[in-house]
Formats: sequence, structure tokens, C-alpha cells
Amino acid sequence: MIQEESFSRQSMAARIEERLKPSAVPWSRLSVVPVVIALLVSLVLPWATDLLPFGKFVLHLLILFFLWGIVVQGWNLIMGVSGIFSFAQVALFAVGAWTSGVITQQLGWSPFVAMWFGPIAATFVAVILGLPTLRLRGAYVVLLTLGFQELFRNFTTQGPNFVAGGGYGLRYVPKFPFEEWVGGDKAQFLYYYLALVFFAIATFAIWRIFYSPIGMAFRALRDSEVYAISRGVSPFRYKLFLFGFVAFFTGWAGAFYVHWYGAISPAIMLFGTTINLLAMIVIGGWGSFWGPIAGCAVLTVLPEIMRAVEQYRILLLGIVLALVAIFAPEGLFPLLLRWVRKMLGRQT
Repeated sequence: MIQEESFSRQSMAARIEERLKPSAVPWSRLSVVPVVIALLVSLVLPWATDLLPFGKFVLHLLILFFLWGIVVQGWNLIMGVSGIFSFAQVALFAVGAWTSGVITQQLGWSPFVAMWFGPIAATFVAVILGLPTLRLRGAYVVLLTLGFQELFRNFTTQGPNFVAGGGYGLRYVPKFPFEEWVGGDKAQFLYYYLALVFFAIATFAIWRIFYSPIGMAFRALRDSEVYAISRGVSPFRYKLFLFGFVAFFTGWAGAFYVHWYGAISPAIMLFGTTINLLAMIVIGGWGSFWGPIAGCAVLTVLPEIMRAVEQYRILLLGIVLALVAIFAPEGLFPLLLRWVRKMLGRQT
């Protein structure tokens, strides 16, 4: 009887360890050809869009894709990989934006200097928020993080004038001086390349976590916290580290955003933005590495196509989320990837 119980536990542990492994292979065994092609295309893309009559708009969407791509990749690490139901990512994005924007406006610092204080502030706030939040579970984490987002939105609406701007948020924030360097027409190119560098660095850092022993520890915490503790994983420390790690890149994206647009409104923290980002993760592939990036690409472009029915956008996103949850709970990208592999297997 004891032997059977021991065998059952070993079998369960083996199944858990198998489930914890990432769905894709590590970089050392991954074909680098698609990645190299993507990088080369990204480098020449601005010059290609310059030939289009609506090239500036396409470049604008690409920069948005890079910024939201950073946010959703980090959020996927928190929710999809680690199972922490935090809804504070948009607020942390805003913390980075407001910190950098206020510093440039009030202290007259260069955006290139101030932009580093955005992610530092976002990381600090995330750690402070995580101290009580990460000791809770499930709905309590959702409520506390949503409450923080609403609290910060109210602060940026009704706070001091240099923060709230009379309820309009930050306006006339100093931009990166790219217009002075290369002129207005080509300045967007430099914004694009800087956003691309941000996106590439964040993606590489998140990839390192995703396919590392730390990433496996996060999966263990998601699937079986008791099992993770038995393997020496400290749930609170690992979760707090992840909160701060993701907040840094989220705040970085927010700092770039405010010096690109030159303004930011508290309306960015309304629930519609959160739903849109959540849809990118769920539709692309919850817990996968490439899925949220694919979902971000689709849902950055789709709202512009759906502009004629803008008032129904949240409703349509809700319907799509429900359909994906029912028929493709792993997301569309992993489903598409399996189908492609199956077709390639048939051809060979």
C-alpha cells in the first residue's frame, strides 16, 4: 500500500514536471532564421512605409505595437505563466509615463534622462503593491490591483495641477528631440527605431525568464504551489521578483509613450484599455511566448479597421474573448502553430 502511494506521488510529480516545461524549444535549438528575417524586415520597414500614401499612420501603428507588445509580454509572464491575477499593468504603465513626464516638465531634465526614472518608479510602486497583494490569492488579487489602478487614475484626475492638469492629465510634455535632429518628416523613423530597441531588449529579457529555471519555478507555482514549495521555491519571493521585473519594462514603455505623444490622459486607465490588452494575451495564446506578441499585432491593427463601429468595440472584444475561451482556451496562435506543424508533417 505504501509502495503504491509512493509510486502514485512520483507519477504525479513526473506529470507536473512535464507540464511545467515550456511548449517551445530553447534558443540553442530554435531555428534563428525566422528571428533574423523579422529583425531585417523591422530595420527596413520604415523606409518601405515611407513609399505608401498612409506610411506615417502605419509607422504610428508599429510604434504602438512595440509599446503594447512590451506590456502584454510582461503581463503574460504574470498571469499566463505564473498564475497571478494582477490587473495593475496599465496603472504601472501610467506610473512610468507620469513620473518621466512630470520630471521633464517640472525639473527641465532631458527626456533621455527622465525616461529612466519612469521604470524605476514603476518597479518601486509594484514592489510596494506586491507586499500585501502577493500574500493573497484569486479574486482578492484582482480586487486589490484593480483598486490600485482606480486609485492612481483618480490621483491623476484630481491631484495637484502639475500632475492632473486640471483633470486632463499631462499635456505639452517635452518630446524626444528627434524633430530638431532630423526634421519633422524623418523624426518618426527615430521614434520607430528607439521603440524597436526597447521592444527587442524587453522581449529578450522576458524570453530569458520564460525559458529559464526561474520560468519553470513560476509554472510550478501556477500549477501546484505545494509541489513548488517542496522543490525549494519560495512563492512570495519569486512572485515579488516577477512583479518588479515586469513593472520595470512596463514603466519603460510608459515613459517612452509620454515622450512620443507629448501627452497622456487618465482615460488610458479606463477598463477598456485593460480589456484590450487582456484580449491580446488571451486571443494570442495565454501562457505561450509568441502568442501575446501575435495577439498584440492583430489587436493593434483591428481597432483601426473597426473604427466605423467604435462604439461596439468592447462588446465585440468580449464576444471574441468568450468564443476563444470556449473553443480555443490555449489561444489562437498555439492552435495555428499546431495546425502548421501538422500540415508540414503530412508533406514530409
